[in-house]
Amino acid sequence: MYEQLKGTKLRQFLILHCRIILYISGIHYPKWPKYIYPIFMLLKYIKLRKAKTHFKLHAVPTNFIVHTTSNNHLVDANNCILINLMYHSAILNSAEFAQLKFGNLTRLVQVVPTEALELNSNEILVSYTLKHNLKNIGCDDTMKTCQVLPVNINIIKTAAEVHLAGVTCQQVLANSVTDIILKSYFRNPKLVYKNDLIPISLKQHAAEFHYTNLTCNEVDEMYFKCQQISIEGVSDCIDGYFCVVGGTTLTLAAEIQSSLPQTVNIMRQNLCDSKHDQLVINSCPYGLETYLNKLEIASKPFLNNVKLKLNPMFLITGPKGSGKAQILSSLSQKLGMKMCRVSNVDLSAQAYAQTEIKIKNAMFRAKVCAPCMLVINNFEEFCKNNEGQHDPRIINHFKTELDLLFSSTEQPIVLICVSNSKELPSDLGRMFLETIKINAPSQEERELLLSWILANESLTSDYVKDIAAKTHGFLFEDLKALVHFANGRQVVTANDFESALDIMQNSYTESLGAPKVPKVQWSDVGGLEDVKQEIIKTINLPLKHPELLKTGLKRSGILLYGPPGTGKTLMAKAVATECGLCFLSVKGPELLNMYVGQSEQNVREVFEKARSAAPCIIFFDELDSLAPNRGISGDSGGVMDRVVSQLLSEMDGLNQNATIFVIGATNRPDLIDPALLRPGRFDKLLYVGPCTDASAKLGVLRALTRKFKFSDKLSLEKVVKTCPANITGADFYGICSSAWMSAASRLIRKIEKGKLAGSENLTQNDVIVTFKDFDDAIKSTKPSVNASDMAYFEKLRHELSTK
Repeated sequence: MYEQLKGTKLRQFLILHCRIILYISGIHYPKWPKYIYPIFMLLKYIKLRKAKTHFKLHAVPTNFIVHTTSNNHLVDANNCILINLMYHSAILNSAEFAQLKFGNLTRLVQVVPTEALELNSNEILVSYTLKHNLKNIGCDDTMKTCQVLPVNINIIKTAAEVHLAGVTCQQVLANSVTDIILKSYFRNPKLVYKNDLIPISLKQHAAEFHYTNLTCNEVDEMYFKCQQISIEGVSDCIDGYFCVVGGTTLTLAAEIQSSLPQTVNIMRQNLCDSKHDQLVINSCPYGLETYLNKLEIASKPFLNNVKLKLNPMFLITGPKGSGKAQILSSLSQKLGMKMCRVSNVDLSAQAYAQTEIKIKNAMFRAKVCAPCMLVINNFEEFCKNNEGQHDPRIINHFKTELDLLFSSTEQPIVLICVSNSKELPSDLGRMFLETIKINAPSQEERELLLSWILANESLTSDYVKDIAAKTHGFLFEDLKALVHFANGRQVVTANDFESALDIMQNSYTESLGAPKVPKVQWSDVGGLEDVKQEIIKTINLPLKHPELLKTGLKRSGILLYGPPGTGKTLMAKAVATECGLCFLSVKGPELLNMYVGQSEQNVREVFEKARSAAPCIIFFDELDSLAPNRGISGDSGGVMDRVVSQLLSEMDGLNQNATIFVIGATNRPDLIDPALLRPGRFDKLLYVGPCTDASAKLGVLRALTRKFKFSDKLSLEKVVKTCPANITGADFYGICSSAWMSAASRLIRKIEKGKLAGSENLTQNDVIVTFKDFDDAIKSTKPSVNASDMAYFEKLRHELSTK
């Protein structure tokens, strides 16, 4: 058209089009000059044209590509790229194969268009395996962009012979299994290059062995390396060729040592979003990435070819279920190293000579599988003889074998020992360059862990933050179990989590770090308003406003004392429930043990458990039996004196690393060691006495009878007036229980005499309590605190309040 327009007509035509463009831009963008929009469109066009020629590489998990290309069984997920639909039709003209060009470096790949990328995205997705194989042609991490040029499939030839070598691993498979795997994998044409690493899934290509052979069941993928490609007349080719069973002779060579592709992410199904049915997440849980980074930084210097005089030996400690195995699995994937797992059982035997042989075999297998990461589990039980003592002969032999392994192996090997306990003999502890301890996750870390676990299970929830605040002391495996019990649908609700929490708290004990918090509300505690306010001020203020208490001057110890039955234990349970804290209830005699040092160890474990479950309340009931005055306990071994000393030292460093509150309850505060009652320990003494005034008695009675149904003539104020002067909460509990039983017995007698119809439908609401029931119960109740006891406690209260 432009050739037909010449001279003046062409000039007029161009001016008309420019006026139309400027007029349209003035209507759509009235605030901007009219020439801005044409310039913007020109720059956008230039950028788009440039993006069509240069693409950014983005590596994704292989199963992501497998899932995306599942409709086409001819696609090789390890040697293909995923490209935008628009670019595929505009640049490649719907070609099935293309050439990646990194400057002067080229590589043939299979091309698959996908909707997983946005229309204007200039990224191409490749598997971690293809990214690893690109290094064979000299493409390193600095070459982040490439050109994609179409290639005709007819110019790609089929190889006459391909030599493959298996990559050594911890499990040894039979040759028959390997033959079946290779025939199944190369049934369809696969594009191969020399020195390519080829992963083959056993579950996909040898399903019958994966489920019936125990060795195959432990292996997810087998890796082979292409050592040589031959065609007619050429015995060693470096270009890409097709390999297919029937047209290519496959030759299996001896096993070789090789590193594996470095993998950072994994793919999971996103069942909650119909638009994006795939979700890529980190292989390491979000809350454990700190420990992974520490191990990675410590291990990387030993992966270079430079020989160091130090041996790469690291110790990772933490309680069972803290996520040690998940961290190590993520580390091996990130470093591209095989992981050889060895348990302490595999290295131990009854005879010393047998143990020596087992250690040699384990080191030899690690040497064969190098580059690898050798992991020894349950290391706290390692090097023990039949008597359970650490044998120095085994330790010395272990050191000798390790020195020989690291000095004679060219490929890098990293030894990581896993221990559930931090108590190791000094001879073993000195072997490690660094010890990494995994602590119980904080609330923020639990929130991250829950998010990762939900994504890993293809679930979602809006209540992660709330549940993270209620799972104090839960470890990684505990949170996985919580999600498992709550998994009823794709979206996990708050009720699902609450039900799962109840299941776990009923099944776990306090030793597992998940103590059951008693359901006691403030409404269950009648009276004692002054004691309630003091406790709330001591505990709730540091929790709600920690920024105002950064001086470190915190009051964290409360001692409740008074006559028995006044509600001291009930008050402590109500505090834990109302403040949403973890609650550890400890009876004084429970910590005492006949063995030397065990009682002090029990005290340390209680505080260690509280630190892992922080913020937490430790409630010591009957504190006088646990911490009597030192020097007069009368035991020959001085056990009680050592227990008191241990308790004092634990309370001195109470809130240095965690928020812990200690509440003690006793009937005899005069028997407690005075060192515990000074400021900084149990520095706030609260007297919990019997109800003396009418308002306090009425509050207790209303709290105990809030589920009762009274007769119309009953008045609780009248019941209070008939009660004795010094009456405790336990006495009121007995009165209310007796009154209820009296009313229930009267109803049962009516049913037995046939005076009441429809007895099978009766409930507790049909039991009507009258004033006479209370009056009879009060007359039969003897107050638990007499006048002499009250005089004693009033005197004690006066003495302690003036200290």
